[in-house]
Amino acid sequence: MRFLGDGMLGTLVKYLRICGQDAAYSNEGLKILIRAMAEDRVILTRNTRLKNKRGVFFLISENPIEQFQAVREKYKLKDRIKYLTRCLVCNEPLSPVAKDTVRERIPYYTYKKFDAFSECPNCRKIYWRGSHYENMVNKIKKVLK
Repeated sequence: MRFLGDGMLGTLVKYLRICGQDAAYSNEGLKILIRAMAEDRVILTRNTRLKNKRGVFFLISENPIEQFQAVREKYKLKDRIKYLTRCLVCNEPLSPVAKDTVRERIPYYTYKKFDAFSECPNCRKIYWRGSHYENMVNKIKKVLK
């Protein structure tokens, strides 16, 4: 399942990415329809002009947590969650990288404390399972209950 959130749903897109879902973001208005078709994505929106279009999931709630719950239920994502396997910035799948290759690009404390790292092949952002990881995962787990 591939999603495309519109400009009103940035937080929802972030939650989906945290859960390993392919969730792109667009603030291009109605051009989102063309992009969604070209990339075979489901549009997630609160835009009433898109409400009855094919391939659109219209979200009623303004609350990102309720939006996430609605998407999770509609598309049965609960068993497909893979925490932090996609870049939160650009949505690319992350690749594991050797610790030594990221030494100069991360804080010294992080290098000493952690052994497993991932990198976005597109934007080159480095990820590791520090307290920020635990905080994000715990927040999503609360929502999933």
